[in-house]
Amino acid sequence: MRIFVNLYFLMVNESLSTKNKVLDILRNSSEYVSGELLSQKTGVSRVSVWKAVQVLQNAGYGIVSDRNGYFLQQDLKDSLFPWEFGISEGAFTHFVETESTMREARKIILSEEKKDLPKITVVTADRQTNGHGHGDHGWTTTKGSLACTLADKVSVSSAEAFRISMCAQIAAVNVLKKTGGRNFYARWPNDVWSDSGKVCGILDEYLSSGQRCEWVNIGIGINMYARPKIQNADKVFDSENAASRKDLLSSLCAEFLRVEKTALEDSCALENLWNSLCCDVGKKIILEQSGETFTFCGVNAYGWAVLESVDDGTKKIIPPGVNVFKK
Repeated sequence: MRIFVNLYFLMVNESLSTKNKVLDILRNSSEYVSGELLSQKTGVSRVSVWKAVQVLQNAGYGIVSDRNGYFLQQDLKDSLFPWEFGISEGAFTHFVETESTMREARKIILSEEKKDLPKITVVTADRQTNGHGHGDHGWTTTKGSLACTLADKVSVSSAEAFRISMCAQIAAVNVLKKTGGRNFYARWPNDVWSDSGKVCGILDEYLSSGQRCEWVNIGIGINMYARPKIQNADKVFDSENAASRKDLLSSLCAEFLRVEKTALEDSCALENLWNSLCCDVGKKIILEQSGETFTFCGVNAYGWAVLESVDDGTKKIIPPGVNVFKK
């Protein structure tokens, strides 16, 4: 099954781009393909074929040409360029290097030239020079890792905006479980862990008007094949051939939209699902601001942590952003 079938509900274009078509033909040919034949198969002029080839070559695809036509001598492995996503191409923007995908996503949704954006706008990068985590923490994008931001056009009250981040966290856990073949867990407020350490971080940013949230930008970083040189970090896969970033991202987008649909229809479903995936429910934690010890009881429907005092059993509700740590 092709990737653009998996992302059908992100469809932006009614047909495949010339770049996608040309690349597909060359990938499935063991010999040179003439410009005339490419023109016939893609339904565009030879000049359009040539322009598409130029873009692909500049992007790093090893396409060579001679009097016999074009040949894909060396493919660009694990590419995240938009044309790799078929009819969903218009939803994707890719950078070989950028400061942060979150910043680029913000530019896109605030641009006066881009008013008719799709439900999800996806920004990816091979390398981030200034990736962000929560607070003043940075995010190191290891080689071959997935760094992206999903800009979600969604209408929810500002009070409910964090629920969209919970959807992304749940989606990441579900997809990593399926592709990684082992256990992964949600940890409050924004992490995904394996049994050995943190593999994914999620950063959220909201664009609101009045009491309504118009956009939720969700930055996602996944350590796919390498561990950052920080404490308690892990990677998802041991083999670099285990999964491609493109396939993982496609599955993540699909799962995010599925979970979000459920969350928007049933406020209790999201809370129950998140708590079922969390590895810390029932564990003792210390509230950093007071030094008090509580039992972590999970989250409520808005994603706020529900804590129970070990001393007197009183309950405390903590919003995302307040630091707690496990005892």
